[in-house]
Amino acid sequence: MLVNSREYKASLKALEIEEYFDLWIFRPLGFIVAKAVQPIGITPNQLTVLAMICGICSGYVFSIGTPQAFLWGAFFYFLFNVLDCSDGQLARIKRSSSVAGKILDGAADYVAGIAIYTGIGIGYVNYVSNPAVWWVLLVLAALFNIIHSIVIDSERFRFTHHAWGRPHQLSNDLEYYKLELHRLRNIPGTWFERFVLNTYLVYLNISRFFHKPPKNPNFIYDPGIYYRKFRKLMKAWTFLGPTTHITIIIVSCIFMRPDIAAWIIVVPMNIYWLLLVLIQNKKLKSLHLISNPNPTIN
Repeated sequence: MLVNSREYKASLKALEIEEYFDLWIFRPLGFIVAKAVQPIGITPNQLTVLAMICGICSGYVFSIGTPQAFLWGAFFYFLFNVLDCSDGQLARIKRSSSVAGKILDGAADYVAGIAIYTGIGIGYVNYVSNPAVWWVLLVLAALFNIIHSIVIDSERFRFTHHAWGRPHQLSNDLEYYKLELHRLRNIPGTWFERFVLNTYLVYLNISRFFHKPPKNPNFIYDPGIYYRKFRKLMKAWTFLGPTTHITIIIVSCIFMRPDIAAWIIVVPMNIYWLLLVLIQNKKLKSLHLISNPNPTIN
């Protein structure tokens, strides 16, 4: 299997918006998987399904509740994220990205996430003095995991739009999926696709709440200045991403302390989020708007 740096970089998202743990751990392993399965005709969607199976297995093993089970659960969770990276990398290598694949990938993340958090909750409940407090803490951690993922997606949309002048992906996705949902309503037997689309539209609408474009659509931020001012901050935002949550949970479960992971997600990561918002708002106030040659892009 020949591997070259140019092909590896082509399998990634833009480096400015990639998460550190992905770049240094999960993406390299995902690339090896993608290159290994490419010659035998495995598709990105098949890797997505395999990742989802690993996530479900992880949740089941966690639910057993023994220290050995938590080690295996952590392993399957690690494998889930490697495969979750590899499906997108394979799609970019083969230039076969699709809307269906994107939706399936998102659905797999949520199915695996529900299985894993539920499994951890069941498996660790006998190790805590107050099960009710444990379940409340775990549910809060799961909710903030989702919220943080929405926030980081929104910040990626913001950065690529203002720094590189790309069409606003969030707005485009909203309109596209609304039309697709309307089309599917007239087709019998598409209840599952409609359910997934409805769920994803809720996700996108919440993402729109976190993204605030310039108030005046006739003006935009200077792309070069925006890039220079926000490139490092964008990297800081990526530490709020899902792979950070996954890594924290994996490490804590290896040491049989998922409660520590839950506390980290609920308290320090939200403090970190607040600090980033304050820094970003201060930076935005220092930017000058320039005339927008095409007001429809905002």
